[in-house]
Amino acid sequence: HMKVFLTFSLFIYVFSITDAQAQNNLQNLSCNYMDRETRHDDLWVIDAEEMIISYWNNQDNLFENFPITKLDNKTVAWNQIGTALTVFVLDKSTMRQSGTIISTNQDGQSIIEKRWFSDCNFISSDQLDTLTEASQVLK
Repeated sequence: HMKVFLTFSLFIYVFSITDAQAQNNLQNLSCNYMDRETRHDDLWVIDAEEMIISYWNNQDNLFENFPITKLDNKTVAWNQIGTALTVFVLDKSTMRQSGTIISTNQDGQSIIEKRWFSDCNFISSDQLDTLTEASQVLK
């Protein structure tokens, strides 16, 4: 896992020293929401050029990549497909992100299992590195 992290850190570093136009293609996103008493913090890296969003998995200490399904000046949308489909949509003007878990019943109908809203901020690569390194130290 350290190798993946070092590779990613190097990638971020190389990216951060390239021109400002390239910097625009990579945006780091920090989101949080409350689930009853529990605060959830999620870290994402949006790669506009590759149309991939990476999610920092705290359990495994690595980034997981998911395809971006919509990207424009106002919205970023992507799906995580596991046992159920999770759809994320970020509204860049309000910096609110919705998450929806959708499953399918026996009749093939979609059912919304859970929905939540997160407050998000764009953060620097340094802030992202600090947050991901901190979660590794805690393990």
